[in-house]
Amino acid sequence: MANYLQAGGNQSILNSSSSGAGSWYRVHPQVRNITFQANAIGVGATIGSTIIIQGSNDGVNPIATTLATISLNSATNTASDGFSLDAHWEYVRAQVNSLTTGMATVYASPQIGRQ
Repeated sequence: MANYLQAGGNQSILNSSSSGAGSWYRVHPQVRNITFQANAIGVGATIGSTIIIQGSNDGVNPIATTLATISLNSATNTASDGFSLDAHWEYVRAQVNSLTTGMATVYASPQIGRQ
């Protein structure tokens, strides 16, 4: 099944309670700007999570350099952080590198870039 990122609001690209990579999302050709927001929710516990965002030109092999690393750490049961990407990649995906407890969710909000 193909996954696509198009302009028009937040889209969940990863929901996971364990480490590992999510699915690749093909980015609409006119999308240049994507804001990524990562959230982690624990159950009455301290949160510690590292999520990376990867880019690819073929949807199979990630490029060697990670697009971003999002660290989520909190003494409460929720944590949130994000970043904005100002470059077009054919494919993007989120990967949970570590998660101490609970569930990690990553949202992408693509916008049509200026030419």
